[in-house]
Amino acid sequence: MTAETIRAPAPENLVRSLEQIVPGGWPDELSALYRLFDGAELSPAANIFPRYRPLPLEESRSLREMMLGVWAQVGAVMNAEFERERISPRYRNLRAFQAASSSAPLPEPHKPYDPELAEADEAGTQASMFIASFLPIADNNAGDFLFVDLRPGRQHGCVSEYFKGDADWRPAIWPSVDALLADTLSSLRDGRPAFSGRSMVTCGSLRWEFVVGR
Repeated sequence: MTAETIRAPAPENLVRSLEQIVPGGWPDELSALYRLFDGAELSPAANIFPRYRPLPLEESRSLREMMLGVWAQVGAVMNAEFERERISPRYRNLRAFQAASSSAPLPEPHKPYDPELAEADEAGTQASMFIASFLPIADNNAGDFLFVDLRPGRQHGCVSEYFKGDADWRPAIWPSVDALLADTLSSLRDGRPAFSGRSMVTCGSLRWEFVVGR
């Protein structure tokens, strides 16, 4: 049953420690969410958000640390290949041809893995990688998850989807955690789809049926 999966509020010391992971801190509604309940236990009935289970804060922290470690390793390989390509005769000849054909100086190409550059962008900007300012808040037990973008900017605190194979390829889905909660609640009340999911309750268990569209 879905109600039985909902956890007690997150430990205050854990909330306070993670609020400091980025200079801008957390949006108030994100802190309020974890002070209200600490995600849901792993269960087929625990997808309280549309097609996603709210993550306990300790799981959120572990997933964030794991993703940063994975991307550091993958990024090192990508950058090494990039540097090998840059010193190859083929690359130098191509750059020389492009320079001769252009009236403006050629910009230097960026490394494929540059988290500092991605961190400098405003919230809501596609990073094409996982960065320290992303905080996972829900997962689907298949490698995909929802995250809050904690970078500064007009969209600070927006909620996006991270795909296992495509990273943060799509624009933000909700402008805030509050919007995610409001969308979920409206769907539960009137049955309209929320994020391509229509809610169904069977014997006390909440489930989301995939529907075409939003």
